[in-house]
Amino acid sequence: MNTSNIIQLIGILVSLATSTAAIVISVKSLRENSKMIEASTRPYINIYGASTYIGDSNYYIILKNFGQSSATIHEFICDFDLKKCTVNTTKDKPFQSIDNSTIVPGQSLHALIDLNNALKETKAINFHVSYSSGTHKYEEDFCLNLAGNLGNFVSHKCTKGKELATISETLQDMYIHLL
Repeated sequence: MNTSNIIQLIGILVSLATSTAAIVISVKSLRENSKMIEASTRPYINIYGASTYIGDSNYYIILKNFGQSSATIHEFICDFDLKKCTVNTTKDKPFQSIDNSTIVPGQSLHALIDLNNALKETKAINFHVSYSSGTHKYEEDFCLNLAGNLGNFVSHKCTKGKELATISETLQDMYIHLL
């Protein structure tokens, strides 16, 4: 083997190593970009509590999609019987028929509960939600601390029996929740 062949062989090996490194870096970049795109466009289902005061104080358990794509709920499990504290005329259990429902971005579902009744039974409610978007599946666990809202209710001055007072309260409540 002469010097020219050795130099050509070394050149080929350096080119091969450089090409391999470039391919590895490109594949890693594509994977990271794919993860970033998926994270920015996926659905983000969350459960939280919120209170309002329109003539009377109310407490809602809210399920909301904060993400950028629709989510299909496959499983919704709650470790507390919400039927014990629900405030509705049918006495249906909140979220009982949510399986196989689609929640679009920004959509929320509300369940009005009697916070005092719920607090007599438990201080926290645990939820497990399994959902998907396209081919991706997600599972989330939430702990809703009911006692965490105590002392955070807002009251408004109003005169009973006057419609403008109710409108005023509603606008004040909306403004406060936008803060």
